[in-house]
Amino acid sequence: MQQKNQSKLTMKKFLLLTVAACSLSLSLMGQVVAHGKLQPLHVDGKYLKDPYGNKVVLHGVMDTPSPYFNNNRWGNSATDGNVSACVNYFNKLFVALTDSTSGAYCNLFRLHLDPCWTNNNSASWTQDDRESGTGEANISHYDPSRLKKYMKTVYWKITNQAMKHGLYVIMRPPGVCPGTIYVGGSYQKYLLNVWDIVTQNDSVLKYYGQVGIELANEPVSVKNADGSESDRTLHDFFQPIVDKIRANVFKGIIWVPGSGWQMNYRPYAKYPITGDQIGYAVHDYVGWYDTNDDHYDHDNAIKKFGESIPIVRTNPIAITEVDWSPYKAGTGH
Repeated sequence: MQQKNQSKLTMKKFLLLTVAACSLSLSLMGQVVAHGKLQPLHVDGKYLKDPYGNKVVLHGVMDTPSPYFNNNRWGNSATDGNVSACVNYFNKLFVALTDSTSGAYCNLFRLHLDPCWTNNNSASWTQDDRESGTGEANISHYDPSRLKKYMKTVYWKITNQAMKHGLYVIMRPPGVCPGTIYVGGSYQKYLLNVWDIVTQNDSVLKYYGQVGIELANEPVSVKNADGSESDRTLHDFFQPIVDKIRANVFKGIIWVPGSGWQMNYRPYAKYPITGDQIGYAVHDYVGWYDTNDDHYDHDNAIKKFGESIPIVRTNPIAITEVDWSPYKAGTGH
């Protein structure tokens, strides 16, 4: 599996993202806003559809409510005093992203539930030694009480503003996966706690057709509890999280990641995630799927993508991170 430059995990610019109606070609765009209301979406086979049966393709961007990654535009801390300024900044952002008079036609926003709001340096969340991570992969200071608090005052406020501007929202959890995670390990327990809290939020439950959930960001290596790996491992790691979310009566679309920084979905062809409203969240970067600046035959790219992501033939996919820019000597892409 090709290594991914970890700096891409925390890029300071927007990353384009798209939800394909999951054949290897795109379907027609549905009418996602009707009668002044953002229409709820559901999974129908490999497609997203609106209540009228139209196939829908979404396209948009991602960002994170972190002061650091937004150049401290609303202050330099994730504290109560900066909540309003943060939410107001994102409202301005959504105005620009949906301004068709300027050529912007976004209808999707991927929201990072950034750990700057959920971490508390005095908190202590158990992180197994073999799953230890640094930076945003470090969950040792995760504080569930802060997630509950800022789910209402920050994350949902931003989500609500996005929906008012005609944007569907995919939420991803705070931080990134450690290099190796295990079935039954501390990171699985962390994700269970995060999504249990999020999907008990009344607003998330109410707007399930407009808000989706991406279970994790960029699992690299996923192992069984004993350190082995099999075709069932990805299923056994993520199925309990899906079951927890459904137990909370969240009926919206759940976007399931693969391993290898979200480019390996082969095991799901044999052991798919079970249940309704299931899609898969995929990433696409330079050099992946046998495609790069010097090797860019589109037919081959589509073929290799299908080999790595076989569930594209059975379920919707969301390409929640994609970046492709020219290589410049000395500065990279």
